[in-house]
Amino acid sequence: MKRQLLGRFFFLQVILFGLTISAGHAEQEVSLPEGYLAAKEMERLVYNTTAEVDFRGSQGKGLIYFSPNGELKQIKNDILYKGFWKVRKNDRLCIKLGNEGWDCRVLVPKGEKYRQYVVKKSGNHRHELTYEKFHQGRQLETLQKAPLLPPGTLGKKQLEELFSGKTVESVTAAKGRVSRSYFAADGTVEQVRDGVERYGKWRVADNGRICLQMENLKEKCRIIVKEGEQYKKYIVKKNGRHQHSISYRKFSPGNQL
Repeated sequence: MKRQLLGRFFFLQVILFGLTISAGHAEQEVSLPEGYLAAKEMERLVYNTTAEVDFRGSQGKGLIYFSPNGELKQIKNDILYKGFWKVRKNDRLCIKLGNEGWDCRVLVPKGEKYRQYVVKKSGNHRHELTYEKFHQGRQLETLQKAPLLPPGTLGKKQLEELFSGKTVESVTAAKGRVSRSYFAADGTVEQVRDGVERYGKWRVADNGRICLQMENLKEKCRIIVKEGEQYKKYIVKKNGRHQHSISYRKFSPGNQL
């Protein structure tokens, strides 16, 4: 009986060893982009620098600071994210933001810039972002022009999905005035506040602000922040101390006025 058990154990070990070798061999067979940076070159490039980054497409541009102690600060869409960075021996730059897992990428020089790629087994590696310029040391405060926005600030697509075609119940932070507003898909707004009907227009700006122009009043554009399960509207201040103006109680499909 013992011989049979030992035989089975040895057989399983052989299989696992073979699978490990196969997995390692498969990783080695992945064809990486031509001219990619080796680990030591990569670490020398990013260590204790602030990088100006083009996140491509609608994600815009931002900044990443690679601290000497492995901490990382990223500003994207004017929102500050914190995390960690490291360089792996297999020539990957790895970044971890918040509670997310590690994302490991390769860097490829392109003129004076560096492209970051998601490695694909097929060889069709995805160009994810471009490091346009590196500044020595922490330069976030110097390079960031716009006020930083709080974590949870919604982007343009999220705002459109949240408001379009919905009846929204809200309450002002200062006076506690309750309103019910219908945000039609065609950009018009119907609102009832204190029994009075009001009409206007709404839109979402490219910088992630929801803009309202009621009656003959001037258009006002604000950010919406998700805090836990609640959505709040803030007036953006240059000093970063944004003013809470409205809390949203309920979002209902269709016109419920």
